[in-house]
Amino acid sequence: MPSINMQKCFVRNEQLKHYPKVSIDSIPSRFKLMISSTSNFYGKCLFVIMMFSLDIFAVLDLLYISFDSIYSAQLQSFHAILGHLPYLIFYFRYDHKLVKQIEEHWNALQIDFDYETRKYFWTYKAFYRWLTYFMYIIAIIIIYFNQSSMQMEKDKIISSEVVFRENIKFYYACLIIGPLAFLNFFCNCCIQMDLPILAQTAVQFNLIKLKKLLNESLKAEKSLNIDDIQNIRHKYLLSCRLVDKINEIMSPCLVLAFTHFVANGCALAYTMLYTQPNQLTSWSPVIISSFFFTTSLILTRSALKINEKSLESLAIVYKLSLKTNSIRILNEISLFLNHNEIGFTFGGMFMLTTSSLSTLYSAFITIVLAIPSFSR
Repeated sequence: MPSINMQKCFVRNEQLKHYPKVSIDSIPSRFKLMISSTSNFYGKCLFVIMMFSLDIFAVLDLLYISFDSIYSAQLQSFHAILGHLPYLIFYFRYDHKLVKQIEEHWNALQIDFDYETRKYFWTYKAFYRWLTYFMYIIAIIIIYFNQSSMQMEKDKIISSEVVFRENIKFYYACLIIGPLAFLNFFCNCCIQMDLPILAQTAVQFNLIKLKKLLNESLKAEKSLNIDDIQNIRHKYLLSCRLVDKINEIMSPCLVLAFTHFVANGCALAYTMLYTQPNQLTSWSPVIISSFFFTTSLILTRSALKINEKSLESLAIVYKLSLKTNSIRILNEISLFLNHNEIGFTFGGMFMLTTSSLSTLYSAFITIVLAIPSFSR
């Protein structure tokens, strides 16, 4: 059945914008699947080589870490290894089997024919993708410029032998570690944006149908059709299964996103509070912390919208229960309302809602402000 917007375009003799079939298949997704645990031998070898290339200097620095230097340069090595944990999560969780199951759950909904569904998915996917492009381009330019300036300052105050060794590390970081890290983080970020949008699209379809059903009952004052209620309830149940399957990869990713925020926030708080103003020559902690903070905000906002749309759907179902006296329809609505709300979980511990998120951020901000004080 064509949507209302489609009918309006036909009346005005306007051409509809073509939106392709809804799919999470993309270049970042293919790249991560190519180096996942279900890839072939060459893909697994490529993953091992990438991890070794990214962590070689960080592991060497950790061999000399001490308690006295917990907030020195060695701690940056710990941050680097912590930053590589998403690679392991995606390697073991985001594989061909999971993607196939997500696609099967999506196809079971049978809503891809709907024009508004495709429009919603591709509009928001394009928005978040361009936002990701902008964030990474700005981060790359600022970080590389800042690191180059720092390297030039170091070259002026250290011996020639040390300069040669430091230059090797610097160019290795710029030419190998940097591009590999940004490539992997970019792919991870794109996937973490695409999957919640897919879940939002499924929940949004049910929400639109429920709003339409409620408006028709208010305007025409006609009795509700039990077939419509059953169909929407069935779609809602399938959407719940889709979100649960996506949650298998999003749940640990959300934990890591907040962990990065806390780790970088602690380092930034220590630098700003306990470092002399003339020693604040590096803006890298500020840039990296802002980058992770912005990424975590976008990710959690996208995850929260799923839960918000789910609660809005259940609220409309409750309003529909006041529009009928039919026992059969009331029983069907009761089954609908007995469904759990839809959303992502924080490491499987609790569901991310507006209230739980505010509590979580309050706790994390307290940790960020408190931990640096124990180092003095």
